[in-house]
Amino acid sequence: MCAAAAPVPQHVEGIVVFKSMLTIAAAAALVVGGALPAHAAPTSSTPSAPTSVRVTGSGGDADVTWGAPSAGPRITGYTVTVTPAESQPNGGVDRLPATARWDHFGALRTGTTYTFAVRAVAAKQTGPAVSVKYTATAAAPTPQALFALDAQGSVVRFGTGSTSTGTTTGTTVATNGTGYTADDQGDVFVPSADLISILMYPAGGGAARTVATGLHLTADLRSDVAGNLYWADSVSGSVTMLPIDGSAPRVVADFGTVQYGQQAWVVSRNGIVSTFNGSPSQTRVAQRSASGVLTVRTWQNNSVVGFVRGLQSDDAGNLWVSQIQDGPGGRYPWFEVPAGQSVLMRLEQQDTFEYGAANSTSFRLLRSADWCSQADELAGTCDVDRTLASELVFGADGTQRTLPVTGATAGSRGTHVGAATETGDLFLDIDRAPSAGLWRVPAAGGAAQLVSTAQYTRLVVI
Repeated sequence: MCAAAAPVPQHVEGIVVFKSMLTIAAAAALVVGGALPAHAAPTSSTPSAPTSVRVTGSGGDADVTWGAPSAGPRITGYTVTVTPAESQPNGGVDRLPATARWDHFGALRTGTTYTFAVRAVAAKQTGPAVSVKYTATAAAPTPQALFALDAQGSVVRFGTGSTSTGTTTGTTVATNGTGYTADDQGDVFVPSADLISILMYPAGGGAARTVATGLHLTADLRSDVAGNLYWADSVSGSVTMLPIDGSAPRVVADFGTVQYGQQAWVVSRNGIVSTFNGSPSQTRVAQRSASGVLTVRTWQNNSVVGFVRGLQSDDAGNLWVSQIQDGPGGRYPWFEVPAGQSVLMRLEQQDTFEYGAANSTSFRLLRSADWCSQADELAGTCDVDRTLASELVFGADGTQRTLPVTGATAGSRGTHVGAATETGDLFLDIDRAPSAGLWRVPAAGGAAQLVSTAQYTRLVVI
């Protein structure tokens, strides 16, 4: 029971939110205690003890899991108690519904041994406890990982270090992962096939767990580094957040009532939620700050722009927008909407084949040496140098620099959104020969490195 993540499931308008834990640490230690002596034999009104009680933990986080009692009356809930209870909310006692099968505890002090006691509750009586123990350890830093969706729809995890020793196949985390996202602990979240529940695949492996149900999802989950989850509600269309603190889902941003054109939305690493609703004539941006303040900006465009195809954000609230422009050119230029401003500014005037991604402090734009129009390509006269030759780096502080790049050639025209690590490495998928596959461009530029020859979409680094 982390102070920032109270796990009590809540029932709000048909929505069941399981107190979690959206940031569950990898299961690195397992200490299982035995059942405490029964205080009294179960009666017709007293439930028996929970079964299969276990605790897994890593650093200052622990997860307690259990099964239903094997005998006794109908269960109405469970209590889970932690001792010592210092720094724990609710005096160290969680009261959970009958559907609960796990509880998360955070803020555990290194070197302290904690006892977790689980009891089943019936209408009139509380049953005997089963206790398990966990000794908190110093938390190891969690390195960033790259997640991607393969051609079969599975979520694959890659390390983000150098691949100069060769390509890798990565590790499959979840199948049927369309619309997935991940948190900074390595947990992967996937919308259910019926789009009413969110499933979590723990970083340490094991069966998927339902963390929320009764929702109106679209197959496009997002997350921030704190572990809050977001989606565009399939009924209202508004961007909705499932908070890490276990409270009910709530709307955090919308697209407005006027349909200007095509829409996109993005969540920055620190939790800024931005919606973009734009057309060649007008643009609306709604932005909810990390502290929860919502601002809306609407303006008339003073130049011809197209429909939004990609949207990225840094932790300062700067937005980067890829748009397709009308006509035979087949252009997909990137624009910037600086934080707090009502203007679209094109990043560079030269038409190129481009790959872009933001981290918390910058936006990185990889560009080809030459470019040709879509009309020329269709006519078979597009014989240009598509080598990815340079990378523009736009800092959140307004700085700009150019880095040389070698070793990879751009694929098809279109909006290509990659993923960037906090140190500035850029990952991109190239969809056609001669450089088809997943690539890494180092933060300092230079030779691009082939990560995998397979094709991947929905790249996420967190």
